[in-house]
Amino acid sequence: MKDLTVILLAIAVIAIIFIAGPLVTIWSLNMLFPVLAIPYNAATWAAALWITGLLTGPILSFKSRK
Repeated sequence: MKDLTVILLAIAVIAIIFIAGPLVTIWSLNMLFPVLAIPYNAATWAAALWITGLLTGPILSFKSRK
């Protein structure tokens, strides 16, 4: 039962980071550059998610490290 709780907690944390990450990116851009005035909506959230994914690249690697 404890393993299930840990797994569900990990999934919840990952989901929160996935949802909040682009919003924090938009917020930080609005704070640094007030003239941008980027609105908070689904389109700008998806755009921030996309650009963050492009800039960070693949995080997970499934190559064997020998």
